[in-house]
Order: sequence, then structure tokens, then C-alpha cells
Amino acid sequence: MAGSVRLSVIILAFNRREYLRAAVASALDQTLPRERYEILAFKNFEEPDLERYLSENGVRILTSDPTARPRTMRTVLEEARGEILCFLDDDDIFLREKLAVVDREFSADPTLGYFHNGFQVVDNDLRPYDRTPFPQPERRLLLPAGDGRRRALPPNALRLGFNTSSVSVRRDWLDPFLPSFEPREAEWSDAMMLGCALVSGRGVLVDPVALTQYRYHDSWTNILHYTPDSVGPIAELDSLNIAALELIGRLAVGTTLAPLVADDLEYVRFHRSLFADPVDWRPKVPDFVRFLIGSLEQQSLAPLYLIPLHFLARVSPLGARRAYFRLAARQRQLAFRKAAGG
Repeated sequence: MAGSVRLSVIILAFNRREYLRAAVASALDQTLPRERYEILAFKNFEEPDLERYLSENGVRILTSDPTARPRTMRTVLEEARGEILCFLDDDDIFLREKLAVVDREFSADPTLGYFHNGFQVVDNDLRPYDRTPFPQPERRLLLPAGDGRRRALPPNALRLGFNTSSVSVRRDWLDPFLPSFEPREAEWSDAMMLGCALVSGRGVLVDPVALTQYRYHDSWTNILHYTPDSVGPIAELDSLNIAALELIGRLAVGTTLAPLVADDLEYVRFHRSLFADPVDWRPKVPDFVRFLIGSLEQQSLAPLYLIPLHFLARVSPLGARRAYFRLAARQRQLAFRKAAGG
């Protein structure tokens, strides 16, 4: 297969065994000829039956330390042989046309560096939702290759890349960014890949056509906003997001992306400070002003609930968290609807 591989499918699994086989099966069941792509499974656990299944189907297995997140981009680039990298989280699914469409889009435009496809949100049994709050592209959007420092960006640019399993990138533009990610390369994320693409000046294509199924299920990474016992995981996830945004912000200094990163960073800091224990940052008046202005520019309603919750937290941190979870639970009821009459 070496030398003929066009695409590398990178499957990332961290502490979850139950979904990986289905993810691999979806990557195997593609209309693109199998000799055109390879599949690599990066995981941090061992399971003989699963590994036997992967080996029998020609999947390359890379197992890291059980305490480590198997998401190091340097390792991916060292191991993957494809020109195009397609990412798939262990609990998501590729639809059958996914790789053929990715191959076609990158072949049609040699300047394209980043492609994000639409996705279906499904439950644990792969039943689709009619409505969800996850950001989805409404139309095909192409940011042509050009000066990464000056090209015009939409206000929601950093939200165009939600869901790693919808992301495919041309690997050659990643190399210059690797030294910047050395300290935190284990926390490579969809936001980092999109941020690098926007700064790099490579073409960025976002298409609403669904080629991926995003599984919304009862793991803490998906449901953490709705359970009071997830205060710690929320603060941890926000910390990772802050680190990613700070890193992107350093790469974006002097570019049109910089103010968008600053606005997102302000939001995540506000969000995290409600859950960090002990509280290590409290917003002051200038922080509230920046947060409000940035949210208005991005047409975000976040200040309507986060600012009052912050004032409540000054008096009762526990009360503010309880109020947050009540609001989040209500929002979830309104935002989610199953297609099958749920």
C-alpha cells in the first residue's frame, strides 16, 4: 500500500472501547477503493478481541500509555502516509461517500488545505435528531487561498470547524506549525486545526452536506453541561480550550483572526470561572465590557446568562452552578428533538 495511499483515516480513541469497532467498520465501508486509503487507530488501552479485529482488517494500531491522550499530531504525521488526513473520533461514524467526496474536493483544488463537511447528530443507537444546538454550516462556504494575515473572515469563523470527525486537512501545511504545538501537542483539537488553516492562508472549504454522524451520548464529554456532578470535568475541558485558544492567539497576532480568538477566549474564561474550584480568576469591569462587546459582534446570547450568573456566584457559587444546570437542562429540552417522535 505504501506509495499509493492518498488518504489516511486517523481514528482517535481515549478510554472508550465500546464504539471503536463501529467507527472502524464505517471507515472500511467506503465507496472509495480501499487501496486509496489507510486506517490508523490511535488508542490508550489494550483489548485483544478488538485488536484482532483491527489487524484482520488491515488497520494499523498505535497504543499509547493508558494515562495519555492519543492525540499527538507529531505522532500522527510520523505514522500516517497519506497526503490528506481525515480525522474520526472513536464514537462517530463516516457515511459511505465520505472519503470519495474528500478525495474529490482536494483533487479539484490544489490550494485547498482544510475541508469541513456537515454532520448528522445521532443518539447512542444512531437514531438522528431533527434539531440540535450544535453549529452546522447552512451553505457552502469557500475562503480562497490568500494572505492569511489579511483575508476577510466571517464573525463565526472559529465555529466553522466544530466536530473533529468532519475535518480533513492536507498534511503539508501542518509541518510549519508543529514547533508551536510542541508543549501542548497532546491536546490537538478541531479548533487548533481550523485556526492553523485560517492563519496559514490555505483554502478553507466548509460544506453543509452531511458525510459524518456525530454521536451524542452519555459520556461526560457530551453530557457534561447538564449534570451537577460534572463541575470538575467542565473546568478541565474549559482549561484545555483556553490553552488551545491562547496558542492559536499567539499564532494569529496581527491577523484578522486575532480579534475573533480574543472574543472566544473571553467567553471560555467567563464560563470556566463558574466551575473552577478554587476560583482562580474573577472578571473585572473591563472584562465584562470586552465580553459584552465581543458577544454582540458575534451575535451571541452568552452574556444574557453568564453575566448574571457571575454576580450570583459572588454571593453563592453553589447557587450559581445550580442555576446554570437548570438553565442548561431547559435549553437541552428545547434544543434537542429526536426524528422518531422523541
